[in-house]
Amino acid sequence: MKKFSIKIEGATLKIVLDGAFGDEDIEAYGKEYGAAISKINPNQFTLELDARNMGVITPDKHEKLKQFFLLYKQQGFKTVTLRIQDSAILSMQVKRLAKEVGINDFRIL
Repeated sequence: MKKFSIKIEGATLKIVLDGAFGDEDIEAYGKEYGAAISKINPNQFTLELDARNMGVITPDKHEKLKQFFLLYKQQGFKTVTLRIQDSAILSMQVKRLAKEVGINDFRIL
């Protein structure tokens, strides 16, 4: 079962993440994300990540997810917004990832 969806709606790239990601899921996500990005100009878009159903980030996946956050920063989205459930652990993990890569306009809802 696919653990993500990627849609372009207006000036927003909407990504829904669902469950814990394995290596195959991360690879499939990277390919589909790249295809979506090729259709837009990121500096005119908001990136909205919905991780309300995503599991906590395991240590073995931290570095791979950090690379995606770095990619989000390098692509220059106007704003990066993350929706998560009320999970102190996941919130702390994603805030740390955003800080490590230098995403300044990062919001958690």
